[in-house]
Amino acid sequence: MLQVGLEEKVVTPALLVGFVNPDVLAHHLPPELLSKLLTAALAAGAMTPERLLEVLTPAVLAENVPHDVLWRCVEAGAERTGIAGEKS
Repeated sequence: MLQVGLEEKVVTPALLVGFVNPDVLAHHLPPELLSKLLTAALAAGAMTPERLLEVLTPAVLAENVPHDVLWRCVEAGAERTGIAGEKS
């Protein structure tokens, strides 16, 4: 779902990092993925939302980040774009 949200521009990288923030990453990523992310950021000279997605693909995020966090992000994107259904 996250992959489709990104492809359809419902979820943007900037929106994603509002939910998958440093605290979430620090608590849920295994050390080897956190190291890979930091290495990529240092090599590039910056940590950007786009760089985060280059290293942590939607599949990797789905394996490591709590799904409720990812769903809140998708829901926020749907609301932002006006495609969210009515809440029951």
